[in-house]
Amino acid sequence: MLTLSPLAHATMMTWDGNGNSYEVITGEVTLTWDQASLLAAGMGGHLVTITSAAENDFVSNLVGTHGSGDLQRYWLGGYQVSQGEVEPLGTWAWVTGEAWDYANWAPGEPNNGVGGTQQYLHYWPQAGLWDDMENRAVMDSFVIEYEVPEPTSLALLGLGLLGAGVIRRRRSA
Repeated sequence: MLTLSPLAHATMMTWDGNGNSYEVITGEVTLTWDQASLLAAGMGGHLVTITSAAENDFVSNLVGTHGSGDLQRYWLGGYQVSQGEVEPLGTWAWVTGEAWDYANWAPGEPNNGVGGTQQYLHYWPQAGLWDDMENRAVMDSFVIEYEVPEPTSLALLGLGLLGAGVIRRRRSA
């Protein structure tokens, strides 16, 4: 069983571009992409999804400032939808289902590397560039993104709490 004890948490930072919070997680053990994704979900977020150059700059700077500084060690929330597709034409997706409208691949990437098995996203060693990697325990770090609740969700929660208060008041009267 993988636990959070060997993982170090950086201060959570909020990006003004979308209002979401980001947390850099570094560890002493290597993780597969699946393990990192499960840990992120268990902490109430998801592996970071990067949908613009501004967000990519924010996240890569965050890793450099609050993480190890070694970008190559970080899993990101992208994956290849159909395993074994020929690169660079493979279909990539974000764990959240957001549109894949932005990419920042390193030159020659994605390349499906080792026997056509590289279907998971991580940072390349420099400048916030991306690389594809197989799902094996090679990264010891990842970035979690925590979504800001949608205003309609907050409104529904408020209405639900208000309704529960009215029902409780009627029962006690």
